[in-house]
Amino acid sequence: MELHPSKTAKTGHLDANVISSGPNKDMGAYPASKDVYCRQCGFVCNLVRDARKMDQFASETIGQSVSVADHGYPSRSEIDAGDAYEGDERSTTALSAELTNGSFEDWTAGSPDGWTISGSVIQTTTEGYFDSSDDGVSSAKIERSGSDVSVSQAMATPSDFNANTVVFRIRVKSSTNEVVRLRIDINGVSYYSHYNSAQQRFQELALTVICPAVVLSLTVYILSDNSDGTAYIDQAILARSGNPITASVTAGCPMCGSSDYV
Repeated sequence: MELHPSKTAKTGHLDANVISSGPNKDMGAYPASKDVYCRQCGFVCNLVRDARKMDQFASETIGQSVSVADHGYPSRSEIDAGDAYEGDERSTTALSAELTNGSFEDWTAGSPDGWTISGSVIQTTTEGYFDSSDDGVSSAKIERSGSDVSVSQAMATPSDFNANTVVFRIRVKSSTNEVVRLRIDINGVSYYSHYNSAQQRFQELALTVICPAVVLSLTVYILSDNSDGTAYIDQAILARSGNPITASVTAGCPMCGSSDYV
């Protein structure tokens, strides 16, 4: 018995129309003028797809408080060996490490590691009360009721900040106005930020100070010294303009990794 497809069966081929717009737009072939030869191994590379003259970025610098994501893509030798990229090797490195435990994830005996506490400060891990843009699940809960609260951290090597511009920043959430402000003490001189405003979401509170040529001491403070209320603190960052970090560029010829071509 011969079988035939039903009247509603879809047969034949769909027209292969070129997608000319949108995120899946066909960009066409790479221009021949973009093809180059790797000077190291002779492999034919394309400037758009493969090799780029990375030596133009030699000694490129990245300033403090920048995060660099390492996606952990396999190397050429790993690809040749059949290793597949599984997408779970990504890691992010913060280039600024001026503060210890700035995200308030680590606590010992009821106090956040690396910080000096005066007053009522406790850890909270309740959803909505730590900043969701942070990788962690913890924040510092500050409660002021008639007495001032202080969370501070002193820099171990103040001379690192000589003639630098520093930015002290936190994320704060409070339903009460003027509960929290920031302070930076440099060589015994105090500099203050404005107070927080009441709102239901985390907001940024920041203070920028230009350091003198010689810094003998530098301490940052999170203060609750005005209105009574509760505030949740997360993602404290101290960034400075000096001592940039040199970036290494590892891209180029897919065969040997060289960035030298003709």
